[in-house]
Amino acid sequence: MIKFDAELYFEAELKPYAPVVERRGPLIDIYVKLAAGDGAAWPADLTEPGALVVCDPDGQPIHYVVLEEGCDSEYGFTDREKQQLMRYMERERLLERADG
Repeated sequence: MIKFDAELYFEAELKPYAPVVERRGPLIDIYVKLAAGDGAAWPADLTEPGALVVCDPDGQPIHYVVLEEGCDSEYGFTDREKQQLMRYMERERLLERADG
């Protein structure tokens, strides 16, 4: 993760869990809570990290948001972390939960 307007760079093995999938008009929102893998620790100002992935109607991610206690934070995901989230979404077949 990269903190906006700062030199703090933290890249973790993300362990997403507790997904919530919601359809919002034509968009699909996927919320997950995050744990750090490999015994890593989050920066002190990320106590309850999560992610919001906004997907277009075809299921393609168009925006990734780092959440802190359910709200936008000052962090952004690295490309590698975005790939980890995509793999999790595919493995758990989360986009299928938005159908119906």
